[in-house]
Amino acid sequence: MTKREAERLRLEFEKGIYVKKSTTIMCVAFALCLGVFLGNLLTVIYSAQPPAQQTRAVQQTQPKQPQVSQAQASKIIDLERLTRNEPDNVSAWQQLGNAYYDANRPENAITAYNKALALDDSSADVWTDLGTMYRRAGQYQKAIESYNNALKIDPIHANALFNKGVVYVHDLKQKEKGIVAWEELLASNPSAKTPQGQPLKEFIDAHRK
Repeated sequence: MTKREAERLRLEFEKGIYVKKSTTIMCVAFALCLGVFLGNLLTVIYSAQPPAQQTRAVQQTQPKQPQVSQAQASKIIDLERLTRNEPDNVSAWQQLGNAYYDANRPENAITAYNKALALDDSSADVWTDLGTMYRRAGQYQKAIESYNNALKIDPIHANALFNKGVVYVHDLKQKEKGIVAWEELLASNPSAKTPQGQPLKEFIDAHRK
């Protein structure tokens, strides 16, 4: 190497054009450490996200159960025990149906009321409550059949007539049949009112429009 070339290399080295081997090793080591640190950091961030999302998804898809008070639950348990011990006890089945009715458990109420009616089908009230539970369960035709069975026993049963009209008008979209049921109730009791206190005649007139 000539003296001029040696001088050029010295100047380039001083200007930083070349990097010493020790500096290269230090940079590589630093880069590796930085890479490991960032890799671990990203792993922690990534692994921390999915569980929270899954938990929220599970919570959002939890089915909503009917809220039953402690007193209602206790009463249902007692009546269920009673009907198991006394399967021919008509009153126990009726009371169990009523307890399910109050707890908004229509399917269970339907079963209990049908058990009671299988033993004694002479109660217009039980047939009417069964019809209401069928309606709540979305079984509208069975609701009508139950109300009709109540009316065979008591042709002017107020709740059976009114509820029958409601199912025809609002659920089956057969307004004329519903109005006929309400008019039968009005004929038997001209001062009849709806559960909201509105005179039945005004209620019928409003639905004619």
